[in-house]
Amino acid sequence: MADPHIKPEMDRLDYLSVILYRSGFVLAFASVLLLPWRLDFPITEVTFLAAMLCASSLHIYMKTFRILLQMATWVGMICFIMGFPMFGLGGAFMTLGGLCYKEYFCFKVPGLQLQPLILAGLWLALFFEYSLLAKGLALVAGILLLIVSVAKWRMPLHFDIGDKSKYQI
Repeated sequence: MADPHIKPEMDRLDYLSVILYRSGFVLAFASVLLLPWRLDFPITEVTFLAAMLCASSLHIYMKTFRILLQMATWVGMICFIMGFPMFGLGGAFMTLGGLCYKEYFCFKVPGLQLQPLILAGLWLALFFEYSLLAKGLALVAGILLLIVSVAKWRMPLHFDIGDKSKYQI
């Protein structure tokens, strides 16, 4: 997590990583919202793409949490490829929920700290095919992802990077 009062010198890769990270939230908003509707469109894959965009460009100082959130998406993708799409989706939700929890400390959006639980509930509703519950939870999760997306894009890009000397490598 970055220090907004520090303006680091950013190179092209820094700018790219921030843009990819923020784009992941935008894509997550749309894909999570549409997941329970079972559209004739690969929406689960779009959700994975959203989680991968976020996971590939994390700006978290503590490497333990950074690796945990990244590995959840990668293990989820392996599960998806191996024919277990719901377990894979759980990995993507773990990453997105964890990042929303992290972003709660930046933006204090009411309910955002509950996003991991909302996404877990959505996963269960999808798994057990509780369509109405899944649609309701997807709506709540989607709205929270939209709020985070808008809040992130309103900030200067350097806010996501912070003090580069604090990153554990």
